[in-house]
Amino acid sequence: MPEVRAALRGSRLAAVLVGVAVLLATQLALSTVGRLRGGTRELRWLRARLAEGGDHLDRQRRENAELIGAVDRLVHVTEVLHNRAAEARRSVQMEESREPLGEPLVQPVSLAAGAVFVSDDAARAIGELAWVGGQLAAAGDSLAILTALEKQRSEDVAIGSPSLWPIRGLVTSTFGPRLSPYGGGREMHPGIDIQAAYGEPVAAGGSGEVIYAGREPGYGRLVIVDHGRDVETFYGHLSKIFVREGQRISRGQDVGAIGASGRATGAHLHYEVRVNNEPVNPRRYLLD
Repeated sequence: MPEVRAALRGSRLAAVLVGVAVLLATQLALSTVGRLRGGTRELRWLRARLAEGGDHLDRQRRENAELIGAVDRLVHVTEVLHNRAAEARRSVQMEESREPLGEPLVQPVSLAAGAVFVSDDAARAIGELAWVGGQLAAAGDSLAILTALEKQRSEDVAIGSPSLWPIRGLVTSTFGPRLSPYGGGREMHPGIDIQAAYGEPVAAGGSGEVIYAGREPGYGRLVIVDHGRDVETFYGHLSKIFVREGQRISRGQDVGAIGASGRATGAHLHYEVRVNNEPVNPRRYLLD
C-alpha cells in the first residue's frame, strides 16, 4: 500500500507540473501573438509614413525643378534686357555706370560641420536671383538715363528740328524721281508739293534763323530757315514773305503765304528739307 500511495502522489505532481507548463506556454504564445500583431501594425504605419515622405520628396523635387526653370527664363530675359541697354548706351556713347556683373556665385551654407543648410540647386537659384537683381538695377539706371536723353531729344526736335507741317493740304507731288509737270521726261523732285488755297499762311517747321528771304527763278518767292545742325528748310512759290533775313523765328511762326510764283503750275507750297545742303525726304522729320 505505501508503494501505491507514493506512485499516486508522483503522478499527481507530474500532472500539476504538466498543467503549469501548458498554462505558461499558452500565455507565452498569446503574448507573442499580441506582440507580433502590434509589430505588424507599427510596420504598416512606418511604411505609410515612408510612402508619404517619398511623395513629399517627389513633390519637392518637382517644385524645385519648376523654380529653377523659372529662374533660368528670368535670367535669359534679364540678359536680353542688359544687352539692349548696353547697345542703347553705345548708340549715345554713354559709359557704363557700374562694373559689369559676372556670373552668379553662391556657396551652400552650413550650420554645422557636415550639415548643409542650402542644397546645390537652391544655392544656384538664389545666386541667379541675386545676379538678376543686380542686372535689373544696372539696366534700370541705363533706361532712366536713356529716357531723359530721349525726352531731351524730343524737346530739341519739337523746338528746333522741322517737325511741324508748314501747312495742311493734299500732297500732290512726293520726294524723289517724278515725271516733270512741264514735260521733258523724269526729274528729281527735291521736296514735296502741298496744295492749299492761295493766300493761306505758311508756318515754319521749327525754330531757327532766316538766312534767305527773296526771289529765285525756279522757287519764286522763297524763304530759307537754318535750324542748326546743318538742317535747313525751303518754302517756295510764296505769294508773300512775312520775315526778313537774319530774323530769329519760332516753330509755327508764319513765314509767308501760299502762292504760285516762280516755276509753278498752280497755288501750292514747295517744301524742302536739306541736310548738309543735300535734299532729304521731308517726311523723315514731319510728325503725323
